[in-house]
Amino acid sequence: MPANEGVLGTFSFKGEHAHTMDHPPVLRQGAVKASSGVYPAGLVLMRDAQDKLVPWDGSATPVGVCDVPCDTATSASCIYLAHGSVRAAALTKTGGATLTPADLRSLEKATIYAL
Repeated sequence: MPANEGVLGTFSFKGEHAHTMDHPPVLRQGAVKASSGVYPAGLVLMRDAQDKLVPWDGSATPVGVCDVPCDTATSASCIYLAHGSVRAAALTKTGGATLTPADLRSLEKATIYAL
């Protein structure tokens, strides 16, 4: 093997996640609105007027999908999928509502694809 070839490392995802590995996920970390509840994996997120991540109510462009559960009472930020594919069965929005076909099209415009 030439000197510049090799394995630099590996990674794995464990636990409850919204993303799939059908497309490499683009994960980001973002500030959440404090004490706004537990964000479950699969919750679609948007930004509020203070640029904080909050549950999506369908009124604004979604910015991502919460990838791992996040308790906003104890955590100032969450990990979310900004681009890639997610498990359709995990997706919810404000109040735990399931997504409509129109909601899924909004996610696609944000380059997030439900499988």
